[in-house]
Amino acid sequence: MDIRITEILPEQKELFLNLYNLYLYDLSAFTGEDPAEDGRFDTSNNDLYLERNELFPYFIYCSGKVAGFVLVCSPPFVPDEVDYAVQELFLLKKYRGRQIAQTAVAEVMGRLTGRVRVEQLKNNAAAAAFWRSFYKQHSIVYTETSESVEIEGLPGVHEMLAQTFALSPNFLK
Repeated sequence: MDIRITEILPEQKELFLNLYNLYLYDLSAFTGEDPAEDGRFDTSNNDLYLERNELFPYFIYCSGKVAGFVLVCSPPFVPDEVDYAVQELFLLKKYRGRQIAQTAVAEVMGRLTGRVRVEQLKNNAAAAAFWRSFYKQHSIVYTETSESVEIEGLPGVHEMLAQTFALSPNFLK
């Protein structure tokens, strides 16, 4: 199984936004978000990932097919105490449970050096379990916090888990 990541290019915007809509559909089980009248979720702010140098969007490919994406941010889109934040991780359901996300995330993390933060919705137990397993597999020592946040475009307050850790230049070596 050939797993690779590639930077998402501006000319791949339609593919990216289509996958992002599927991601929001998956997340709606945890956020309570409803689609708009046209049946799609709001992906309007995600063009920024293709326009800003501080944002690093990657497609995940499995055997030549797009399987998902990883979205990484850097200042000014991260808290002051971190250098990077993994904002979103999405894998199409048919690719889950096969170590594809772990392999892709390890490749992305291998490109980062410094303080990293990863967040999940607290009620998304599968996401929290994935990240804890990833940290254990790669011997990453992290600090975890929990906070209540308002998410733009969603009603109410949402409980988030956040893990913060340091990555050295030799992470994958």
